[in-house]
Amino acid sequence: MNHQQKTVEWMMITLEWMMAYALAATMTIIAELATMGPHFEKYYEKEPPRNLYLKVKNFKDNVIVGQSCIDMLRMTDNCFHRFVHIFRGTGRLNDTKHCNVEEQIAMFLHILGHNERNRAIVHTYERSSETVSRYFRLVLDELLDMQDLFIRPPKNETPIYITSNNKWMPYFKDCIGAIDGTHIPVSVAPTYEGRFRGRKQWPSQNVLAACEFDLRFTFVLPGWEGFASDSRVLESAISMEHGIVCLVGRYYLADAGFPLLKHFITPHRGLRYHLNDIRDRVPNSPKELFNQRHSSLQNVIERTFGVLKKRFGILCARPTYSYERQIDIVLACCMVHNHIRRVMPDDNLLDEVDVDLSRETIEDDDPIDTPSSRAEEGREGKRIRNEITYLLWNDYQLQHRRQ
Repeated sequence: MNHQQKTVEWMMITLEWMMAYALAATMTIIAELATMGPHFEKYYEKEPPRNLYLKVKNFKDNVIVGQSCIDMLRMTDNCFHRFVHIFRGTGRLNDTKHCNVEEQIAMFLHILGHNERNRAIVHTYERSSETVSRYFRLVLDELLDMQDLFIRPPKNETPIYITSNNKWMPYFKDCIGAIDGTHIPVSVAPTYEGRFRGRKQWPSQNVLAACEFDLRFTFVLPGWEGFASDSRVLESAISMEHGIVCLVGRYYLADAGFPLLKHFITPHRGLRYHLNDIRDRVPNSPKELFNQRHSSLQNVIERTFGVLKKRFGILCARPTYSYERQIDIVLACCMVHNHIRRVMPDDNLLDEVDVDLSRETIEDDDPIDTPSSRAEEGREGKRIRNEITYLLWNDYQLQHRRQ
């Protein structure tokens, strides 16, 4: 083989090597482009910028006005704007470049009212999932910091609801509200579900709350396992720092699931006392009359819970948040409920709740003995109850004799 043939052969080998290298490099580039596709679409192929003015105008015209505001945010537009004003006035929330305070709060209320997933809010408000999640957490945290503004302890005076009705006055002149527990569905790890299964067939948290006769909460203690009894939760509420307020000479009305104490007056045992049992029934004894009046007053807490659950759908399902967040959500719903009751007391939901309660069959709670550590309080509670019972009965008999 001469020199010229060798040169041609080396050139062919070099060309084949270069073609193979180019092919490999091309395949590598194609593979890298394939992996960069989602990144490219997310960060480079953005949608055309929206007209922010038109979007804000559309939000105001279609969400926070009239019946749409009630349907979506569970309150009137006036109530909504006053709620927003609280956040603006305290400087807790501020408009951002792309999302004003009204929209931040609207997304938060929409989730509470309908238990909507982020992806549904994304389509409704045209925001990213990250934006919806971020503002939900922000509004929730800022709202919880204002708990003292929304949930206030009862006043040391007889409520107008009692003073304005001879049926209650002067017998319950020292009553400042009612107390009870309710169960809210929770999502917990399967290993913990046993602790959260009580009287319900599903995992729940036992929420203790007290309210006044205008259906506003004066105390809320969420977070207890569904297995915990009302009496145990009440003991915690009394003993804890910043717990339920017990004013001297005043008391709450409680059902038979609680111990009889000087600040918590329960019905007489062994007698029916729920409204469904005693409606349109003439009492035949002092204790039965007391239980009848007691139930009619104490029923305000059941009505309050009913309105709360009807308004906030997130309380009727197992939400997909951490357990700590689920506790915060219950408290936040109670705070928003108080704001709504203050601004719009003529709530149509109350009529629906009253209809539901009239049809509901309520099981009697198992009577609870007074703890030995509170025996003195139990004796004082018994004295208060007996005093009311016989005062009621004496006036009741006197009234019927006159008739």
